Amino acid sequence: MNKRLIYASALVTMLVIVAAVGFVFLYKPPATNMRIGYLPAASYGIVWVAYEGGFFEEQGLNVTLIEYASVPDLVTAFTKNEIDGAPLTSVAIAAFIKNLDSIVVAGNSLDGTALVAKNSSGISSIGDLEGKTVGTVLYVPGDFVFKQVMKEQGINATFSTFLSPADALLALENDQIQAAFLWEPYSSLASYRGLSLVQWDKQVYPMDYPCCLQVFKSSFVSKNPEVVTKFIKALIKAEAFTYSKPGEALPMIKKYLPGMPWEIIYDSIIRIDPDISQARNPLSGYFNKSELQSFYQLLIPSILSINDYNLLVSKLDSGYYSNALSELKKEGFSLPSKYSR
Repeated sequence: MNKRLIYASALVTMLVIVAAVGFVFLYKPPATNMRIGYLPAASYGIVWVAYEGGFFEEQGLNVTLIEYASVPDLVTAFTKNEIDGAPLTSVAIAAFIKNLDSIVVAGNSLDGTALVAKNSSGISSIGDLEGKTVGTVLYVPGDFVFKQVMKEQGINATFSTFLSPADALLALENDQIQAAFLWEPYSSLASYRGLSLVQWDKQVYPMDYPCCLQVFKSSFVSKNPEVVTKFIKALIKAEAFTYSKPGEALPMIKKYLPGMPWEIIYDSIIRIDPDISQARNPLSGYFNKSELQSFYQLLIPSILSINDYNLLVSKLDSGYYSNALSELKKEGFSLPSKYSR
């Protein structure tokens, strides 16, 4: 065979191989579509930062965010298959566990509820709620924590339940109630409006508890196990970004709370409050199954029966979370200190 022909043939073969190898390295699988529900509350900020900061996209996820007005609306969206996942308050998960075809896979935020009253009320601690009318909000973990402390201390009050913290705050300002348990950013908003932040949940219940947890439909998880791990990785990266670069993260969060002043959002989830030595409502994907079991035992028998508790525990799956941490460590990502616990 002609030497030039041999050389040309070899060159073509090499070019084909190089092109093929290049294609393999450049090829990106199509993004996985995900529908994630949320409420307009600061505790959902980690999801917004993951979306706006490109952390979902970095993991190959095409996330659509859908806003709902209340926790019951978010739960209904699950049952109607309008969403694949959402951060849900830990108490809502307990209350609806029999109706939710779901798996709990990660954290979303911690703590974040305050006892709020007017400065003229004479209420300076939880003990002063004896005989008072107190506003609460449906399915809010912090409200439940305060109620548990009141029960343990023998403090009796009349509770008036509202659908949202905004409703409870308005009722307090209009003297329809004498105090309220408000979750962030509405507790910080109350302070901004001149009301008194009497006590934080952290001051009466020293352990961290889950404000919200990341939940996915069981059917989605079974079909997309790797996607769930990627989603958690994005959340943790968004968490680290928020607290290392708050000046960049804050506008991403503000976008979803357009009526909320910048100062309120900052005070709610970023600023370290000297009274509790942490952010008021820390954004965190942190997930500890044993700690969650201890928290959920507090809900027996008021919200959870023993059978429902066992059902809920069976739906706490830390495997995807563990995989996410393992992959992040292999990538050399510096995890927040809380994850070493």
